Amino acid sequence: MATKNLHETEIDVDQTLLDLGFTEHKIVGTVLPDATIVDLILSESASQYEMIQDLLTTETESDLTKVKKAFILPLHDLSSDRLKAALKEHNIGLTNDFEKADFIIPHLQFYDKYAGIEHIPQTKLMFHLVNGYFCNDHRPVVEDYHKRTGNDVLLEKRSLDKQYQYRLNYTSSPYDSFYYSKMVLAIAKLVQDGTLAVIETDTILNQSANKVTITEQLLEDLQKMCSYHSNADDVAMAGKIIPTLDPTGQPYLLYTYARKFLGDIGYKFTKNKDVQYWLNKYNIDFLSRTNAEGAIKHFEANGQLDNHTFRALEVECRKEIRIDNRELYTFTVQVKPEYRKYMQDTE
Repeated sequence: MATKNLHETEIDVDQTLLDLGFTEHKIVGTVLPDATIVDLILSESASQYEMIQDLLTTETESDLTKVKKAFILPLHDLSSDRLKAALKEHNIGLTNDFEKADFIIPHLQFYDKYAGIEHIPQTKLMFHLVNGYFCNDHRPVVEDYHKRTGNDVLLEKRSLDKQYQYRLNYTSSPYDSFYYSKMVLAIAKLVQDGTLAVIETDTILNQSANKVTITEQLLEDLQKMCSYHSNADDVAMAGKIIPTLDPTGQPYLLYTYARKFLGDIGYKFTKNKDVQYWLNKYNIDFLSRTNAEGAIKHFEANGQLDNHTFRALEVECRKEIRIDNRELYTFTVQVKPEYRKYMQDTE
């Protein structure tokens, strides 16, 4: 049984790294909130870091009938309740033990990049540190660890505590340092071996029966529920509905209501991970700020541009055309040839 603590996972570090293709590494200590020190694995290889990212984020399975237990990588930006409900529709359970799972659910929050001395969350599975530091004698627990193991200790906000860096005997770590927890290496090895599959969050949500197709009336109702005069119950109800909205096939409606109200509701749901996930997934902030031409380019790049959406947005684009010297000249405005296919009538 694997431990829930990502730093206490039992692995043969040297053999696991060798199997994953690492050619160099060193062990570095990091201070936890309870003042204990655990080991991290440091490598200077950017290519290996990218390989681990790709290994844990590249989907290897999309058939939910083939899996029974899911493990969510720590720090997912979608709530576990939302994922649990979507998985339950397919008789799939969640587990906190990745060794009991047959697939993982990845995201983009399990790794990050930091610089200098920052607060690095202890639940980050891996991270890239630029221009970092080591210090081995600024606290008794750090000094004891260094004497016992010979390992350097990472200097970051938690380790620094209330001290000032300039007063410490610090040294520089490699300029580009890539750190790994034992858990992320263990999971990567299982994925590499084919023991653990990788299934994306959207694959799970897109196969949920709880999706609601957006309509103009529904969005009008939600706008009222999120208005300045709405009460807490209305906002709470909207917070349950919004994550289930499916704008597939309705990019013009999505753009229109992103500008009308969806782009302004984030502050009402700062603690609702599911609403925040939905707003980010569908680029609501961008759509609320861009003009009609920007929306056309956006939907085209994402394969969502259709005749109806183009023709509706093109009308708005024409309103934004600015031509000087109109007292002397006449002008003809034409859609570029590559976009004329969207001007055709559809059944």
